[in-house]
Amino acid sequence: MDWTIEREGDTLVLSPEGDLDVANAAVLRQVFQQVLDRRDCSQLIVDMSQVTFLDSSALGVLVAARRAATAQNVTLLLRDPGPMVRMVLEVTNLQHLFAGDQTVEQAADKS
Repeated sequence: MDWTIEREGDTLVLSPEGDLDVANAAVLRQVFQQVLDRRDCSQLIVDMSQVTFLDSSALGVLVAARRAATAQNVTLLLRDPGPMVRMVLEVTNLQHLFAGDQTVEQAADKS
C-alpha cells in the first residue's frame, strides 16, 4: 500500500493505492492518526480511486478515523470509490457515513 498526501487549502487529500486490508490496517491507522494529530485541516478527503480492495479491518479503521476526525471538527469524506469499494460501503450501509447528507459521488464533485 502506498499513499500520497496533498494539501488543497484547508483540505488534506490522502490517496491510498492498492489493497486496504488486514495486512496494512495498522499502517492505515497510523497514517490517519498522524494526519489528525497535526490539527491543521478542516477537511480530510480520502481519494479511493486507486484502492483495489477494502476489507472489514480497513473499513473499521476508516470508521474509527471518521470518529476521531469528527471529534476534532474535521470532516472526513471519501472521494471517487471504485465499484468494489462502493459495494462494500453499500453492503455495510456505511455509504452515507462518509458523505454526510450527500452520496459519495456528490461529495467527490464538491471537493
